[in-house]
Amino acid sequence: MLYKDAGVNVEKKESLLSYVKKFSGEIGRFGGRFPLGKKTLVASVDGVGTKLLIALSLQKHDTVGEDLVNHCVNDILCEGAKPLFFMDYIGVGKLNEAIFEGLISGIVNGCKKNGIVLLGGETAELPSFYTGNRYDLVGFIVGMTDERMAGDDIREGDVLVGLPSNGLHTNGYSLVRKIIKEKKLSLDRYISEFGHTLGKELMRVHRSYLGLLSCFPPFSSSPSLPTIKGIAHITGGGFYGNIPRAVPDVYGVVIKGNSWQVPYIFKFIKEMGKVPEDEMYRVFNMGIGMVLIVDRNRADTMLNRLGEGYIIGEVTKDRGLVLAF
Repeated sequence: MLYKDAGVNVEKKESLLSYVKKFSGEIGRFGGRFPLGKKTLVASVDGVGTKLLIALSLQKHDTVGEDLVNHCVNDILCEGAKPLFFMDYIGVGKLNEAIFEGLISGIVNGCKKNGIVLLGGETAELPSFYTGNRYDLVGFIVGMTDERMAGDDIREGDVLVGLPSNGLHTNGYSLVRKIIKEKKLSLDRYISEFGHTLGKELMRVHRSYLGLLSCFPPFSSSPSLPTIKGIAHITGGGFYGNIPRAVPDVYGVVIKGNSWQVPYIFKFIKEMGKVPEDEMYRVFNMGIGMVLIVDRNRADTMLNRLGEGYIIGEVTKDRGLVLAF
């Protein structure tokens, strides 16, 4: 089964984005930049996608609010920015008090954990648009940086450090839901490899990497720690759609697919849906939520300070992404 079989056409999306690029040079990055004196503001907007339908099925809405905040925080980290404030949009067919309170509590928790201000938001009732208790959830974030992470100092031979994800995060759920429907799987099904139900596994919170990375330049001025040259947040588009965004066009990357342990949830999805290996890396994070680009000679120092992560590949002179096993 492919992602497009679930109604998601990544190639068409990329084609449409090329039209928008005619009007904005910022399109294609993880966040948009706005110069402000000696500082630069970085803004990003995103949603949680059809993970919301899993939340509806389980009647658990607080964690998707936290998902939303963390997703947005990670996106602007890729531009070298620390978050300042967050705003949300909730679109509903009809207001449901329990759902609304769950969403807001999750957003508030996410903002507190990331040390940012929830500045405000918008709740829109659209009864002719959203049916039943269905809703949409969108977040807008603004951060600031002293130093643009443009990737200008990335060179051939630099290594890619992969940071573990916390499950699927917020991408690939349309394909997962298609598999669940076709295989008649129950979200209440206990799976021994998880140690809990399928539903609980799918609701794992999207991890924020802010606390882990904030001590490294360009997020700090510590001269003794390695500088992060580039960052890719592994979200929609998987490895193929995100890692090349962090590398200058003149370079490419090789990913060593056997350099980390892929969590069981991805093996479960692949087997249940008969999803091709290459497609898995085009849709899911495969256990790597964020990729850092660092100097080869400083990689061990970074891994020791991080206390987690893997060297999963390197920058090459050949453009594009090669997945090697």
